[in-house]
Amino acid sequence: MKKQIINLCVTALISVGAVVEASASQPGSFDNARSLGMGGVSVAIADDYSAIYRNPAGIAMQKKNQLSVITPTFSRNSDFDEVTEHIDALSDADTPATRNSNFRHLGSIMGKTGYQGWSNTAYYMSEKGFAVSVRYDDWQMYSVENPTNPKIKSSVYKDTIVAGTYSGAFEDSEPHNIFRDKATGWWGANFKVTSRKMTETSYSARDFSALNSSLLRDTDKSGLAFDCDIGAVWQITNPIRPILGVFVGNLLESKFSDEAGRNNRLFSIGTSIKPLPGDEKRAEKLILACEYYDDGSHVNSFNKIRLGGRFELTNGCHLLFGVKSGYLTGGIDFSFKDVSFAVSTYGEELGARPGDREDRRYAVDASLRF
Repeated sequence: MKKQIINLCVTALISVGAVVEASASQPGSFDNARSLGMGGVSVAIADDYSAIYRNPAGIAMQKKNQLSVITPTFSRNSDFDEVTEHIDALSDADTPATRNSNFRHLGSIMGKTGYQGWSNTAYYMSEKGFAVSVRYDDWQMYSVENPTNPKIKSSVYKDTIVAGTYSGAFEDSEPHNIFRDKATGWWGANFKVTSRKMTETSYSARDFSALNSSLLRDTDKSGLAFDCDIGAVWQITNPIRPILGVFVGNLLESKFSDEAGRNNRLFSIGTSIKPLPGDEKRAEKLILACEYYDDGSHVNSFNKIRLGGRFELTNGCHLLFGVKSGYLTGGIDFSFKDVSFAVSTYGEELGARPGDREDRRYAVDASLRF
């Protein structure tokens, strides 16, 4: 048991070193609205379908079979409508009138960023520790920068992911000693095939007269990649019921194509606790968590720290709160039998340093299980 833990930790630490040097070439991770409302924490709170993509070891902790074909997540920022309205008005007719019109439209959104993402996941999770899923992601971001040397940037990703997940206990289900307490550990692996269509473009002021909305959204780069994720969780037996989690995503950093680039390796490690004393039902009323999450972006390490929590307001309804990229997050999570719904707000750092430039975003998701 100890040898397996040491090997997993060494692998994770090596992966961190690789991640720090990676370049950000993909739209991020698989956060749902509940996770985003809790500051983005999830590696040690793998108790719903997001475990498939954020820590596959959590599949082994499921207590019943679950099937769903309707789990949409939708997020956007407050400037998306304004930015896309002016982008849609661009024309590539090379006349003095259209050139002036293009400059006027792009000048009116100078310094603004438009972001929108949506996804849907169909999945089956078994109480025996395996899962299969199909996920579709559509992610768009547009920005106009630098008044002295204007430039428009466009990033559009459309991913379809087919994944198979398996998880189990370390050696056996009996508790083992860790940090002088009894702990039960699980591991998980996720094998996935991803089809990607994408574009990342950048145009300077001299190109503005020949721009139109189709050019900025043309997903002309494509590719197919096979990759895998690994993760582990340890549930420790003591009064605050801590859970430790570690996750390495896109372990192979597989390549889509020369044009579409490759997967970024992801790394996260974190813990969650239930600080309220009493029986398990009372303990579930408050969960606090912290996580270090690195997706390969060249950002300050402070921006990679996530803090969050969930407080039960009434049966099936939770208040979500946290800090992500140094900005406050919050939301509401509601579930009744096999239906759940969450809405949240969160901030992303667009600058190079903490506090440079907040992008306030909003997310909503729902799930219908059978």
